Amino acid sequence: MKILHINLERGWRGGEQQTLYLMEGLRSLGHESALLARSNRDLLSRVRAAGFPVIVISKPFVIHGRHARGYDIIHAHETRGLQIASVWKRLHGKPLIYTRRVDNPPGSHLFNRWKFGQVDRLVAISRRVRDVMVRWGYDPDHIRVIHSSVPNTSDLDREVLDALKSRFRHRRVVGCVASLEKRKDHATLLRAAKIVQEEMPDVVFVLVGDGDMRARLEEQASALGLQNVVFEGYREDPFPYYGVFDAFVMPSREEGLCSSILDAFRYGVPVVATDAGGIPELVAHGETGLLAGIGDDLGIAGCIMRMLGDSGLRQGCVRRAHAVLTKGFTLETMARAYERVYLEAAGGHPGDG
Repeated sequence: MKILHINLERGWRGGEQQTLYLMEGLRSLGHESALLARSNRDLLSRVRAAGFPVIVISKPFVIHGRHARGYDIIHAHETRGLQIASVWKRLHGKPLIYTRRVDNPPGSHLFNRWKFGQVDRLVAISRRVRDVMVRWGYDPDHIRVIHSSVPNTSDLDREVLDALKSRFRHRRVVGCVASLEKRKDHATLLRAAKIVQEEMPDVVFVLVGDGDMRARLEEQASALGLQNVVFEGYREDPFPYYGVFDAFVMPSREEGLCSSILDAFRYGVPVVATDAGGIPELVAHGETGLLAGIGDDLGIAGCIMRMLGDSGLRQGCVRRAHAVLTKGFTLETMARAYERVYLEAAGGHPGDG
């Protein structure tokens, strides 16, 4: 099959990484993929480096429908891409797939209802996302749940890793890799860091990522008198950080699934997270990590200190998390699941629900 993937995001986040992972997984199954995107240095450079053709369009996006011709499947990976793909469907008539990665419902205005009506199959990245869309009114018979995935390799840039180990020697490192945006709720994490600072002064929180909340969060950290928080900013290759993390924390208020947690599983880092969105589909409390309530700074701090203070718990969580990862969250698993959805939407196979 020939698949056109549409992703019009401006930056590089989990959804863009998952788009590329899927293209790579589909290629290993013998399918051809191309990306249609706006000018986006991080996304375009990585997709091109992986050897895929790229089509770059500019506003008004809707006038570029000719680029959708010649493909067997059109796959939109975010909402703006879905908007133009739904309009273009009248030109090419090919099956339209849309991956929904967030656990908040769409608006209920008429265009949204029409737009989602053009989708042949909606892929939810977690059962939580599926349930949100069903409550919104989307036909559950046209929804398939396919979790995000990560590669089974765990190579790290040794030079960067060695430099990080030197920086943080004699400290225990709690890491968070996430955009600094409201739904990730770093504000609660900073309050938790204050509690940990008083009980475990050798612990440092390393926040990898950037976003529109950074200035406000830095002000909050200063107001709290935090000496144990480092704002690392955006890193094109964040993976070496997992090599120095003693624990990983994700304090989200909303989360479709959270591929950063999958990366922690991949690199053998024990996880503390909130029970937001699809996270409990990855993190089983006391089994593959520890869970706290949304916005519960005391609970998050308690889970972090428990994880850091119990080597048996850490080792058990890492072992079980790795087993979960290899069983159901590999690139091959994800690619084969999407392949079935594509064939089903194109009339190749009946769906199994």
